[in-house]
Amino acid sequence: MTADYKIIWKHFENNSDTGTHLKAKVDFSLPYFIDGEEKIKFENKEPANLNQFHLVKGLLVGYFDKPPETDTRFAQSKAKQIITEQLPAFKSPSLESLILDLSAYLRDTHGQQASLQSLMTGTELVPESSAIKYDCCIDLINCIEDGEIEDRIAGIQKLKILLNKINIKDLTPELVEDYKQMNEVAEGM
Repeated sequence: MTADYKIIWKHFENNSDTGTHLKAKVDFSLPYFIDGEEKIKFENKEPANLNQFHLVKGLLVGYFDKPPETDTRFAQSKAKQIITEQLPAFKSPSLESLILDLSAYLRDTHGQQASLQSLMTGTELVPESSAIKYDCCIDLINCIEDGEIEDRIAGIQKLKILLNKINIKDLTPELVEDYKQMNEVAEGM
């Protein structure tokens, strides 16, 4: 199944408004998540209207991308800052809430792989969040079971690591039971 979205890496000069704001020392690229009309425009080589919503989704879903001839380290190093600055635009109280809400939206709109990528980024940006790790484990189990992970063994190892890092005290009582089931599923994989 082909993805109904695309991550495009837009080039910026270090002295552009964006570069100045982010204190860039060299030229850099940032990922933008496009779908629908914007994706069609891009594929037809027409100008796409990119905004902060495309950028935040791009940073979450494209955080681990390795596009050819594009250095992604600057985007990774600034992802938390850029997304946090956009919390008011998303009307979100915290980075954790934004990642959870946006990942749920991505899951509903583009499937569990897009959501999984967003949540994996979330585990990097908010490593103390058991809620993000919990949702990430659910998507990871589903992607492993549905054969959507290229390296199943690495996926299972990552699942076990994430499950071990969840602080059970941070989970609501109804999630604790699900957490125990996820551990059993992980052991049986």
